[in-house]
Amino acid sequence: MNLTLKAGDYFCVRNDSFLSKLIILQEWIKSLDHEATYSHAGVIVDSNGTTMESLRKVAHYDLQTHKGCKIIIARHKEMTPENFQKGYNEILKYNGKVYPIFRLVFHLLGIAKFLHTSGVPVCSELVVEHCYHAGLCDHDGYGWTPDNLADKMRNYNCYDVLYEGIL
Repeated sequence: MNLTLKAGDYFCVRNDSFLSKLIILQEWIKSLDHEATYSHAGVIVDSNGTTMESLRKVAHYDLQTHKGCKIIIARHKEMTPENFQKGYNEILKYNGKVYPIFRLVFHLLGIAKFLHTSGVPVCSELVVEHCYHAGLCDHDGYGWTPDNLADKMRNYNCYDVLYEGIL
C-alpha cells in the first residue's frame, strides 16, 4: 500500500478477536443497512501513521499494529492542519484514560448517545469528537460506532476514501 497519510485522517479496522466479533454482532443488530464490517476506529495524527485510539487506554499507537487487518482510511475534504489541531487539542484530555469497557453495554442497549457518565469515549466516539471539535461535523460523538463511521466515510460526499482493504 503506497499511501500518503495526513494528520486528521480517520480509520476503521476489523480484527478477529472475540471482542471484535461481539462489537460487530452488536453493530449488525442495530445497523440500518444490515451490514457491519469494522469493530474499531482511530484518528491518524501524523504522516508516519501515529494514531490516537481508545484501546486498553486512550493513547498514541501506530497504525501498523493493525497490519494484516481489514481497514478503511478516509480523509474529510475540509480537514486542514488548523482544523486537525483544534480537534486534537480537545481529545488530548483523554490521553492515558482507561478504556470504558462498560460503554459497550450502553451501545448494545441503544443508550450510549444519552448516557456517558465516565466522560471517556470508546474508539469511534473519540473519532467523531475529534471531527466535531475540528468544526467538520455537528455531532459530539457519543453513541457512534465504527460501523456508523465506515458508512459515513463511504456515503458522505465530504469524505474521500483513501484505501479500503488489508493493511
